[in-house]
Amino acid sequence: MTEEKEFGSVLVTRKNNFVTITMNRPEKLNALSPDLSDSLLKAFKEQANNDDARAVVLTGAGPSFSAGGDVREDIDPLKNMSVKEFNQYLFSFAELYRQIYRLEKPVIAAINGHALGAGMELALLCDIRIAADNMKMGELFVRMGLVPEIGMYLLPRIVGPGRAKLLCMTGDMVGAKEAERIGLVEQVVPLDELIPTAEKLASRLANGPASTIMIKKAINELSEMTMEASMDYSIRLQFQSTRTEDHNEAVKAWLEKRKSVFRGK
Repeated sequence: MTEEKEFGSVLVTRKNNFVTITMNRPEKLNALSPDLSDSLLKAFKEQANNDDARAVVLTGAGPSFSAGGDVREDIDPLKNMSVKEFNQYLFSFAELYRQIYRLEKPVIAAINGHALGAGMELALLCDIRIAADNMKMGELFVRMGLVPEIGMYLLPRIVGPGRAKLLCMTGDMVGAKEAERIGLVEQVVPLDELIPTAEKLASRLANGPASTIMIKKAINELSEMTMEASMDYSIRLQFQSTRTEDHNEAVKAWLEKRKSVFRGK
């Protein structure tokens, strides 16, 4: 079963129990404009309340994932905004970033072509990154005399503080193979295999147990805790997982020597 709908500059395609969210501004290399950002926020908010979709793929139409902020529509107006206007504008981006990062289902970035500046930020917010072999990523904010909005928080956790500083302070771009070597992406595939590979993983995760979501949430939250606090948190989470239908099904299936059928409950 396949269903499609549009949110402005974003196309949402549902296939069975996962969705693919496609930034659909290919003539601008999916550069982030106020309209595209608002469309993405609406699409991700819908998934937060969509019990039929248990995993999400984020990608870009055309030759690029996202070339970053649209200089004319997104970056140039910043210098003329009042403090109130600036905060309101950037907080709208912050809401989008939080929506992706905190979404209680796995989000896979399928990165084609360029993921630059704010486009790289979107990729970093996803749980797993799969790159086409033609991909290039770069925190280009410094080239515009700006600072990354979420990369300075996420990059040190992904590639380490030293390399994060190098990427953010130079604005250098990283190719697909180098990105895989340093852990910036989890997998590199030929361009024509990018979407099938990402959607295959999304389907696999969507058909997993409820503990899949618990694991995502825990990894995000445990990274900000002490060892002692993280153990207490994990024990509470483990108790919750033993009370799920999926855990009961897994044990029953193992005892009956058959494959588990999970329902995400």
